[in-house]
Amino acid sequence: MATADRLRAGARAAFPDTPVRFAYLFGSQATGTARPASDVDVAVMLDDDVEEREYLGLSLRLAGALEWAAGTGPVEAVVILNEAPLPLAGRVRRHGIVIYSADEPARVRYESRIARLFHDFQIHAGPRDRRRLRAIAAGRR
Repeated sequence: MATADRLRAGARAAFPDTPVRFAYLFGSQATGTARPASDVDVAVMLDDDVEEREYLGLSLRLAGALEWAAGTGPVEAVVILNEAPLPLAGRVRRHGIVIYSADEPARVRYESRIARLFHDFQIHAGPRDRRRLRAIAAGRR
């Protein structure tokens, strides 16, 4: 069974009694570039009432529960999309595979919002980043 399929089954077992609204497989396992030693990258959106101070512990518990339920390779950590930087959230939205959705309307709204924000970010960040890289290459900061 493919990693995404095992994670879907594992997420259905691991996430129902948690504040996870939806989850994605991302990274090399999602893009088909994984190597035998590659870990499993998962990102989740949590209910709005989860406090930020709970994110780290919850991320680690979710990773362990998902790894055990799915029987996949190591899930090192679960990225919390509620606090993810826009470049990461945009990559997850663009290349990620949905493995769990307890709130499909919220997931669709989230993807639409991130798509708009990430598009605007790329328009402005791309030229700025290229200028910064050229300056670094030329020995300027």
